[in-house]
Amino acid sequence: MRRSLQLSLFAVVLLGLVGGTLAFFLAQKSVTLTVDGQAREVGTYAGTVGEVLEEEGLEPAAHDVVLPGVTQALADGDAVVLNRARPLELTVDGVSREVYVTALSVDEALAQLGLRDDGLVLSASRSERLPLQGMQLTVTTPKEIVLVSDGQERVVRTTAATAGDLLAEQGIALGETDRTSLYLRQGLLNRMRLQVFRVQISETQGAAAIPHERVETQDPNAFVGDEKVTVPGVDGEQVTTFRVTVTDGVETARETLNTTVTRAPVAEQVTVGTKPKPANTPAADGLDWAALAQCESGGRPSVVSSNGLYHGLYQFSVQTWRSVGGSGLPSEASPDEQTYRAQLLYNKAGAGQWPHCGRHL
Repeated sequence: MRRSLQLSLFAVVLLGLVGGTLAFFLAQKSVTLTVDGQAREVGTYAGTVGEVLEEEGLEPAAHDVVLPGVTQALADGDAVVLNRARPLELTVDGVSREVYVTALSVDEALAQLGLRDDGLVLSASRSERLPLQGMQLTVTTPKEIVLVSDGQERVVRTTAATAGDLLAEQGIALGETDRTSLYLRQGLLNRMRLQVFRVQISETQGAAAIPHERVETQDPNAFVGDEKVTVPGVDGEQVTTFRVTVTDGVETARETLNTTVTRAPVAEQVTVGTKPKPANTPAADGLDWAALAQCESGGRPSVVSSNGLYHGLYQFSVQTWRSVGGSGLPSEASPDEQTYRAQLLYNKAGAGQWPHCGRHL
């Protein structure tokens, strides 16, 4: 081969090598990469945002923020931002949930979550940094609660997390039987109403009568309609023990615990006449029997004379009473029967049977 041809071929190869090297260097880019607020310059031949992150060993997770998007083409001088998300176990006023934030501090996280009240009570300092693996954060917001206790109703502003915390904060102690309208561990929300019920439980006793029964016995010797009490009835008595519940001074429940009979009732024993009354009244019409009875006995059907010989309205002797069909004692018979027997006696012997009062007839 001629020397001139060799030189020409060498020149072509050298020119290709120089051009390729120059093209390689021209393809390199300088990119500003900011990860979680920390910026640095990186040189890369990556064509997209996703490729430069992969070169740097960064793999975005589902909740991370990448600007621009991972498919965006890169040019020299571009900026790439990666804000990695932190899981936050967030409890606000007793309600828990998991959220993701790209904030680097507690204060930034609160701003991202819209919790900007200066009165918040936090479980961590606002300036505390959020680790990449996340953290637990408890937030209690200021709220107005309607508090009712011991006859007073008022609105209190509090950051207490639960009903029990609020009562402790307000110095309200609960007795063993007291109740509240909210569970003590229940989280508080704005404008909730919390009422304390003062409950007293005691036992008391009350006496009540037990009505006596009436037992009737038929008496064939007494007229129908005539009744005689042979044994007076007496009501019994029972004592009942109650458990009484008083809420805020008002009785709200009464439970019967037991009942004890302290005195048994005594049944009333009564004889009831079954003997039919005479169809015809004795012929004594027009006579003033009430006046005779008033004179003889003061109109008292059960009266007995001081010597025990004369009985009832018309002061019958037992012998005379039996002579006109009476049985037992006249003073134990009904007024109707006594008048009936007196009329029989009048028809038989006239008014002379009553020597002092007969004139009243």
